[in-house]
Amino acid sequence: MPKHELSAKFVEKANSGGKEREIFWDASQPGFGLMVTADGARSYVVQYRNAEGASRRMKLKGGTLAQARREAKAQLGEVAKGGDPLADKRKQRDAREDTLRKVVENEYLCDSDVKKLRSLGEKRGTFERYIFPTLGGRPVTEIKRSEIVRMLRRVKETNGPGAANNAFKVLQRFYTWFVPGADDEFNNPIVRGTWKQTKGEGARVLTDDEIRILWKVTGEGRNAFDHFIRFTLLTAARRGETAEMPRSEISKDGTEWTIPEERYKGEDGKSAHAHLIPLSPLARQVLTDIPVLQVGGKDSKFVFTTDGKVPISGFSKSKKALNKRLLAALEKEGVKTRDRIIEQLNELYPGKNFEPFGKGWSPHALRKTARTLLTRINVTDSIAEKCLGHVEGGIKGIYNHHDYKPEKRTAFEALAREVERIVEGKPAKVVPLSSARA
Repeated sequence: MPKHELSAKFVEKANSGGKEREIFWDASQPGFGLMVTADGARSYVVQYRNAEGASRRMKLKGGTLAQARREAKAQLGEVAKGGDPLADKRKQRDAREDTLRKVVENEYLCDSDVKKLRSLGEKRGTFERYIFPTLGGRPVTEIKRSEIVRMLRRVKETNGPGAANNAFKVLQRFYTWFVPGADDEFNNPIVRGTWKQTKGEGARVLTDDEIRILWKVTGEGRNAFDHFIRFTLLTAARRGETAEMPRSEISKDGTEWTIPEERYKGEDGKSAHAHLIPLSPLARQVLTDIPVLQVGGKDSKFVFTTDGKVPISGFSKSKKALNKRLLAALEKEGVKTRDRIIEQLNELYPGKNFEPFGKGWSPHALRKTARTLLTRINVTDSIAEKCLGHVEGGIKGIYNHHDYKPEKRTAFEALAREVERIVEGKPAKVVPLSSARA
């Protein structure tokens, strides 16, 4: 690895060159280096091999170059005596009960009020995926605002603005819970202006070619996410509603899925109500294709799960893996298919410069795509909105209590036929909704 003459001037001007992090090793002191991250943060590290020969890299406390050099020399001295400074540091950290991970797991998520929240599982997942890897080992009262901002920037860069915004909200609510029990000298690191929430391009509809390729690739059924994608498109449901679906919500004959009031938030996020989704034969086939995992000798309560114990999560990681397969399938089809998709996207979203399976493509895009397809096959707006579970407002909403089950069943079956037409090139057969009651 290249060596550098580290000096105060070098430290001031060093940059990562666009990489997430870059380490500049000192030419005069082996094992000592300067680490610079993409956002300009600087710290010092020491690298060594322990008695078993395992390579270790430890971040140093030293604030100045001179202080860091002295600390590195001391740590390497311990290594020469057979010590392992990083292992000792981890033992001390793990023994502490005031780290973010320990307080969250042992107190916050066990709080009686927090346990009642419908979002408990989502909060736990957000801590595990985005927050703990960076801040989990830090004492809660010592975490600095700058550390939180750097963590959020990294999440935004890697997983998108939505994931960063969600991580910020979860951490913000944790500190709101933590502050009343903290001592008088504690200052909440999250204040107004800590993080400016931003949005991505927003979900878009998929073109017919994208639907066709998506259906073909997910037909491989490699994992629960493949089945989840297909089922979400056919039911126009929200990501969380599908992902957390227990088998108990499916009717005994398998023809209906009822999302209970406590799980269905409504269009405005407040008007909770039960939502009935009649399942088309194609949607029922997707459910049949999903392997049923066993937990303790019994069927898992969740439909979409990787271990049988909890619903699927880690959507960003799963989507990245799926995207590789989608783009590989698109490449096999050739330039003509790609150009056709881009042309259609430019017509639908001028100036957005959307790419096939690029920005705007997400599980929520499946809900938008399903809604658009319902309009294409002549399903009236009022019925299409019922299929999505949107609440009717005004006088109609007050006096009209019809459940629209027959109309929704006809609409969802027509949606499934339209997906089949797109995938297999079959001619469209639009069924007028007026025939639903016949």
